[in-house]
Amino acid sequence: MEIEKNTLSPKLPVPFDSGLLYTVVALYYVYVSKYIIGMNIALEFRLIISQVVFLAATPLILAVIRGYDIKKTFRLKAPRPLEAVIMLVMSPVMIVAGFCAGFIALLAVKSAFGRVYLEGDITDLMTRNLPIAILLVAVLPAVCEELLFRGMIQKGLEKLGAGWSVFLSGILFGLFHFDFQRLAAQTIIGILSAYVVYRTESIFNGMILHFMNNGLLTLLSNYTVKFQGEGTQVVTDPFATPEFLQMAEESGLSLEQFLGMMAGILTVLLAISGGVLIGLVMVVKSITKDKVEKPEKVKGSAKGLLMGVPGILMIGIVYTALALTLLDNELGKSILRFMGIL
Repeated sequence: MEIEKNTLSPKLPVPFDSGLLYTVVALYYVYVSKYIIGMNIALEFRLIISQVVFLAATPLILAVIRGYDIKKTFRLKAPRPLEAVIMLVMSPVMIVAGFCAGFIALLAVKSAFGRVYLEGDITDLMTRNLPIAILLVAVLPAVCEELLFRGMIQKGLEKLGAGWSVFLSGILFGLFHFDFQRLAAQTIIGILSAYVVYRTESIFNGMILHFMNNGLLTLLSNYTVKFQGEGTQVVTDPFATPEFLQMAEESGLSLEQFLGMMAGILTVLLAISGGVLIGLVMVVKSITKDKVEKPEKVKGSAKGLLMGVPGILMIGIVYTALALTLLDNELGKSILRFMGIL
């Protein structure tokens, strides 16, 4: 009997679980979070509640209820030293690629709408007490968001195939930040993390990437960014700052010409950093080629993704409302107020 028990395949998530989980946490962020904000508790405690209770505890509870193998579902395997080193090397390159993609996206949004949205709460937190900022902006999301996205969501999507699980979980991760201005950068991070977690079978490698990304950005912001105010703010022209104007003047260019030149430079830098990342991904693939266990596809399991449609629709409404607000449409502002985002 013991031999038969050991030969049984572990029970693992399916796309139904991924879709259900995505909808649950999306509904939380759209509806429940505004009530937590209404409790007038400190931002730090709101972040802890959001990350621990909804992003980390929810997939763990669902895994227990469904009787899934916790270790296999969340890939709780220590990374090999070489893998950890590659993650540390990959992190700053990923930040450069994300910054370039984000800056170009901001310019595109400004060009299309004439303004952008900047979220003040988290940026303000990143410029306060550094140890607290590192804990709440880097450590907490690195653990909690990875358990959600690189844990059950990605594992469930593997019934569609490894490639689909990496791509879809990365896209879902990017969308979940509720900011189309950062969508490209966050999707890059999501797809890279999903790939290395799949190849190494260790969620801790994704946590290292996530922590390094948020941690380094927090360090930079703590010393350089001093935004005022809280909440989501409309900034008509965030590039018309004294710093940008001075650099444009020193270059003998108008602000528009200077920003265009920067966009060109950052596009080249994005291509270079992207090439380096591809090279590092190939290294990860090479060192794990004999250790990857391909997931078993389950025909017809894609139907389970329908459970994620309500969550995606909710996120789509938020993105639409943001776009309407950028166009100075009162309907967009009303939707954001109803959702507790504005």
